[in-house]
Amino acid sequence: MDDMDLALEALKIQIKKEIIDNYFAARRDLEEDTQALEDLVAAYRQEYSRLSPLFSALYAALGAEAAIDRLMQLLSLVDWPFYEDYLKLTPAERERLLKRHRRWGLTAGGRRLNMVHDIYQELIPRCQGLKEQYDKVMIRLRLLNEDVEKFNQSYDFGLIAAQIEAMEGGAPPIGGGLQSGEREELSTRMRFKRRKLTTEQAPPPPALPPWKAVKGQVKGILSALSP
Repeated sequence: MDDMDLALEALKIQIKKEIIDNYFAARRDLEEDTQALEDLVAAYRQEYSRLSPLFSALYAALGAEAAIDRLMQLLSLVDWPFYEDYLKLTPAERERLLKRHRRWGLTAGGRRLNMVHDIYQELIPRCQGLKEQYDKVMIRLRLLNEDVEKFNQSYDFGLIAAQIEAMEGGAPPIGGGLQSGEREELSTRMRFKRRKLTTEQAPPPPALPPWKAVKGQVKGILSALSP
């Protein structure tokens, strides 16, 4: 083997090394980005769960299930947020939730309306803050999937194998060669899967209209509770 052959052999080895190094570097970046998304989702879910006491207090303030149903219809909330949590509370626990909110007003109806108002007004900024956090999760998810798509296109095993075979003059890139089924299996294992988030994994925050937009109807709902 003359100097030219040695130089070409060294170049082929370097090219193979760069392909492998680039593959694992890109894969490591995707793994880190995936973990960053996981951390973001975990932080979002933790913050989302903190809405439970407020919604439970809202349900307790409304009292009757019929009133809760009418309010949820008014707010276009098909799935009542944290209602299962509320049902698990004892009457004493529900009363403790309400004690955190000051009862004020001249009449029983007025006090109930004011309590619902106070809880609702506390929920609005919390839901708005969660919406911003949720949007960040969705943006991170979209960017991650775009990077996954680029990775799978750039590091397709069939393409890499063909490039190396071309450098080797058609020789199999792996000793002993690979059958087509084995190549496809390895190619599948090398790909990253697009990430999906279900509503259970990242539930969208409730979108609440301003109090002034629903005050009159809420007053009517509560008035219907009066004997």
